[in-house]
Amino acid sequence: MFDDKNPTSGIDGRSGTPRLASRVILIDERSRVLFCRGVEPVTGAVFWVMPGGGLEAGETFEDAARREVREETGLVVSPGSCVWHRRHRHVWDGKEIDQFEKFFVVRVGYKEIRGDKPDGYVKEYRWWGVEEMMESGQDFVPRRAMELLPGVLTGGSNLEIVDCGV
Repeated sequence: MFDDKNPTSGIDGRSGTPRLASRVILIDERSRVLFCRGVEPVTGAVFWVMPGGGLEAGETFEDAARREVREETGLVVSPGSCVWHRRHRHVWDGKEIDQFEKFFVVRVGYKEIRGDKPDGYVKEYRWWGVEEMMESGQDFVPRRAMELLPGVLTGGSNLEIVDCGV
């Protein structure tokens, strides 16, 4: 297991040290979760992922969560508890990436999303209910999101940090 207590980031995730990243589980007043629809540049695979991204030099996971949500959605938030983590190895834009992510919970009232879309892979934002997700046939990241989100929505996941898998 990756030791995130004293992390050093391989910014590109290919230098032998995982790329460090934060993701935010943004929950609105109707218990829906915000996801960004992304498209992998080489394969064209479509997926839904929670807002977030890599840590910049000197940032904590919480700092990165705050910055990424502001950049991607226009919302100013204070990250809550870390409820999930995952180590994810994947191919992005033809390159193998090794990434360690922490997921933080933030509850917000419904807001219109107006992010900068700095990465260019985000095509759309949408608030999803868990039942809608299950019925949609869409791919959500992490894959265990539909299984684990009900515990987060009811506050039950705050007792221990869960490995949410790929």
